[in-house]
Parts: sequence; C-alpha cells; structure tokens
Amino acid sequence: MAFEDLPLDPSRPVAPPPPPRTSATRWIVVIAAAMAGGALLTFWWMSRVQPSPAAPVPTVATDVPTSANRPDRQPMNLPGLDGADTFLAELVMALSRHPVIARLVATPDLVRAVALAIVQIGDGKTPASPLAALQPSGRLQVIGAPTGTLNPASYERWDAATAALVSVDAAAAAQLYVNVKPLFDEAVVELGQPGGDFDLTIVTAIGTLAATPDISDDPVLLRRPGYFEHEDPTLRALLPVQKQFLLIGPDNRRQIMDWLRQLATNLDLRLN
Repeated sequence: MAFEDLPLDPSRPVAPPPPPRTSATRWIVVIAAAMAGGALLTFWWMSRVQPSPAAPVPTVATDVPTSANRPDRQPMNLPGLDGADTFLAELVMALSRHPVIARLVATPDLVRAVALAIVQIGDGKTPASPLAALQPSGRLQVIGAPTGTLNPASYERWDAATAALVSVDAAAAAQLYVNVKPLFDEAVVELGQPGGDFDLTIVTAIGTLAATPDISDDPVLLRRPGYFEHEDPTLRALLPVQKQFLLIGPDNRRQIMDWLRQLATNLDLRLN
C-alpha cells in the first residue's frame, strides 16, 4: 500500500500491524533466499569459468588423410548386355575421337568382346579375335632370313593403337568403368569367372603384361611356317601375350603400362 493511501482521519481506527513472524517462519525465508542466491551464484560462476570451444588446431599436411581415388558410381540406367553396344560406344567416344577408338567401339557385342579380351590377356593368351579392330596393317619384318633381328620399323605398326589408348584420360576412363562395371561383371560371369568382379580381371591382366621382361635389344626371331618365334629360349618360354607384347616395341610398351598403372591408381586397384 502506498503512503498516500494510509487513512488520515484519527477518528477512524487504524488496522493493527500484522503479528511478527515466528522464528520458524523467519528461518524458512532465510534458507529459501540463501538457496536461490546460491543457485544464481553457481549459474553465474559456471557461465564465467566454462571454457568456450577452442578453435581447431590446423592440421599439418602429413596428418591430412588422403581420400580414395576410386570415383563414386554416377546414377544411370544401364541396358542389358544384349543392348549395350550403342550405349557404351557413345560413352567411350565422348572420351576420345581417335579413329582407332572409333573402330574398336564398332565391335559387335562390345562389352562381351572387351571382357573376353581382358580375360584372355590375364590367362596369357593373345586376344586376336575380340580385339581384331586393333590389328595393325602391314606385316612384321626381320632383318635377315630365315633368322634375323626384328626390324625396329615393325614397332611403328602399333603406334596408332598405343596412341588411341593413351588419348583417353585415365581418370575419365576410371569414372566410365565404375559407371558401367555391372555390365562387365555380368559378362565375366557368363565366361565362368568366379565371383563376377571385373576388378580382379583387370588386375590379373595388368599383372600378366607387367611380368613381360624389359629387353634392351631388338629380339632375334626365327621364321616358322606362317609365324615368327623368338630365338632366345627364355623369351620363347613366355606366355603368348607376353611374346606379342615384346613385338610392339619398348616405347609403346612403356606408354601402355604407364596408362594401365594410372587407371589402376584411379580405381584403387592394388597391383602385385
């Protein structure tokens, strides 16, 4: 009640003051006030001493984890194997317009042909039939007869096929492969490959080619009816695809192996 509201007429009795609080009541009030004050003080202290989140310490370069190279599969609707020729050809031609690539993607039953070729390379066979589009023009030549050193000019027959392969960016090829890998998995299942994982087929094929010895001299060849054979018994004991790989020349071999290793790196494939 405000002061101006007090009654000023002495003739009117003034209401007696409220009785003094008992000791018990006074202690309850004191304890409640103390608890409230303690809570406020605790809240203030915690807000004052609680450390703010520290800024993250910059990580040195050696601590930064490297992300996986293998690209994520991009969503796309894949056709069946029987209708995949045009679909895959358009995707490959988007990566390279090299004329040899154009001949290769015109191969009938393209996915099955490429899958068979990679399987055959891994098995040590020469994929002459499925990769017929890559067959060079001209004949292999030797200096001398019936035995002679391979004419280095014969290596040039494979320059176009090598140039076609390396014209495709390895990282882009890895992305394309990841996108269409289910087609190749299905194709190797048809070929009887256990597991149906085309990654393993690629690793095996690259390993077979990588095991080809690196010779410094042009090989000496023996002329046989309809073909040539290596004179060196060590080279003659190689797998057929490795003996053929020697005949494309050291520069072409180096370019092809460099590209295949880049592809494997972009797919996170571990080579032996």
